[in-house]
Amino acid sequence: PRLDTHDRANTRAPEFVTHAPTVITCYSLFDRFFPACGLLDYTEGVYHNDPTVSYEQAQRNQVNYVLDQVECGPGTRILEIGCGNGTLLDEVKRRGAHGIGVTISPEQVRLCRKRGLDVRCLDYKLLDDPFVGRFDAVVANGPIEHFVQPEEAARGLTDAIYEQMFGIFRRAIDPRSPVRKFINTTIHFLRPPEPRALLTSPWRHKRGGDDWHWAWLARAFGGFYPVLGQFENCAAGKFRLLHTVDGTYDYHLTSEEWLRRIRGVLPTWKGLKILASSVPNACRSPRQTFDMLMCMLGSESWNWQFRGPNPPTCLLRQTWSAV
Repeated sequence: PRLDTHDRANTRAPEFVTHAPTVITCYSLFDRFFPACGLLDYTEGVYHNDPTVSYEQAQRNQVNYVLDQVECGPGTRILEIGCGNGTLLDEVKRRGAHGIGVTISPEQVRLCRKRGLDVRCLDYKLLDDPFVGRFDAVVANGPIEHFVQPEEAARGLTDAIYEQMFGIFRRAIDPRSPVRKFINTTIHFLRPPEPRALLTSPWRHKRGGDDWHWAWLARAFGGFYPVLGQFENCAAGKFRLLHTVDGTYDYHLTSEEWLRRIRGVLPTWKGLKILASSVPNACRSPRQTFDMLMCMLGSESWNWQFRGPNPPTCLLRQTWSAV
């Protein structure tokens, strides 16, 4: 199937897209540091409420859960949006299925291709004819947090962006497929901030307050989360929600392990070598490098969002069926 003129226009990046520079830089810095610390994946594991489960096993559990939800087996055609360093696509391949990944990170594309994976350097908003009606399922395992920026949220564009997103993913699915599934793992706001507060310096907010942490997160990683129920409204007429699993505690355990491992590596010779290899990237983006280090290791804003009995966010794994 091909797109008519109206649909083709709707798949193109609208004028309000602003996320790419911050997000690309974020992952360029991540991919210099995290894999060298033994951290290849940037999503939550699945611990089954057992904190004694190893980090590596939890990551395997998460990948298997996601692929089981979309019935990935021999011959299944999977499109992964924001494929990261290819762990999920590797499992797709092992299952005898066919996977294609897209990411806006050139570093991730190079790493995935070295692993023999079919990955394209492409913004999901630019998926065109070759991606239309070609897949049994679409997977978005953690990237959607980057799809809306605070500037766009302040302009009231979040619903428009998510509606467009669901339309693009729906068009990628083969209407003749017996599977026709979509799964996302996405952080949601439980205490939504005022978007404009994220556009100001963290130092303008009360140290340790919500806006202090939100501003560090926005400067370091780029992004603005959806709120509960927003996806269901924006997916109407395209996907039907089958079920939701709360993985907030899983992301808490994962994030604390990231912090533990990074802090364990930094004061060693290996850590110094990693930092030295990151210097060219840091010189290209000194402010964002500082913001990321502060967010991860100083303010610990990344971990803050999942901590405590009433964290400000939740991580939802949502499985959908195309309509």
